[in-house]
Amino acid sequence: MHVRYRRRPFAAVAGLALAAVLALAGCAAPAASADAHHAPFVALSNSFIGNSWRQSMVNQFERVAKQAQAQGVISGYKIANAPGDNSATNQIAQIKTLLLQKPDILLIDPASPTALTPVIQQACSIGVTVVVFDSASEAPCATVVTNSFPDWARISTEAVIKGMGGKGNLLISRGVVGSAPEAEFYAAQKKVLAKYPDVKVVGTVTGFCDSATAQKAVLGVLSSLPKVDGVAGCGDGYGIAQAFQTAGRRIPVLAFEPSGRALRFWKSHTVGSGSIAIMSDPGQVSAGFYTALDIRKGRKIASTVIFPSVEITEDQRDAWLPHVSQDAIASWQWTQELVDRQLTADAKHTTAPLPPVPGS
Repeated sequence: MHVRYRRRPFAAVAGLALAAVLALAGCAAPAASADAHHAPFVALSNSFIGNSWRQSMVNQFERVAKQAQAQGVISGYKIANAPGDNSATNQIAQIKTLLLQKPDILLIDPASPTALTPVIQQACSIGVTVVVFDSASEAPCATVVTNSFPDWARISTEAVIKGMGGKGNLLISRGVVGSAPEAEFYAAQKKVLAKYPDVKVVGTVTGFCDSATAQKAVLGVLSSLPKVDGVAGCGDGYGIAQAFQTAGRRIPVLAFEPSGRALRFWKSHTVGSGSIAIMSDPGQVSAGFYTALDIRKGRKIASTVIFPSVEITEDQRDAWLPHVSQDAIASWQWTQELVDRQLTADAKHTTAPLPPVPGS
């Protein structure tokens, strides 16, 4: 699973205190006018490669970078995956090495929103356009491209409850309880629940937004619960479905993670109608790539830009399946046109249409 809550920028997308920290414009933008006429060299710094979300993210970057290089949009690209388990120290050293190769654009999936600030500022000071994605950043010169995690909570919980018919027994699977990001995710869920007085929360488990962990947690409480009509979680639906299956219970309405494995399980088993698959988008890296190109062309962009999570409804599931391998995570297939549309909508505080299902 991808979700590693210590990195999640809920406060940024909710417009709270972190938004003030990120209010300064990216300092790499002034270099754009001088360098706009040559094809930039792009580097990706990834703090961690040990799960399917990160691997899908790197694959998405390589897809768009290869295409852009073939079209002459960029001169080349470099992928650097830091060793170890999300170590900021290792990533700082990695970025310093990347800077020796004089990239024009640096995309960063960071180990920490704070620890990388000095090296990011160093990159900006030499004219590198820095875009951070999949996390917040306290570096005032970086542009942040991210998903809205409160929206993820709202959309997934709404889908589960609507699948329940707006009433019945709900089980909640929470993430890393006690962390600020999880608190905001849970707060968004509670706002949804407040609109449905006929929904009764019959239990709460801590699944850490991880299918294997959630499977054990749910299996441990099922025998003590009445009929469960739906489960609201955070990227752990596949494991929760297996827990109900093991207990010999009907699989209720769920919020799956959009992995190939979960989507195929969903298709081949009887699951509560109205289920959804939703998660942060590995394609954020592609959105960040095209956003950085716009910055270098002189486009004014907010310090934090929100892109949509991957959202797959039951009637869309089969169309997605050919495009998501067993161990991959579904990704939006961002293009420059789609990113420009999203940036325009974000600037106007409106909502752009979701990207099309791949292959449609």
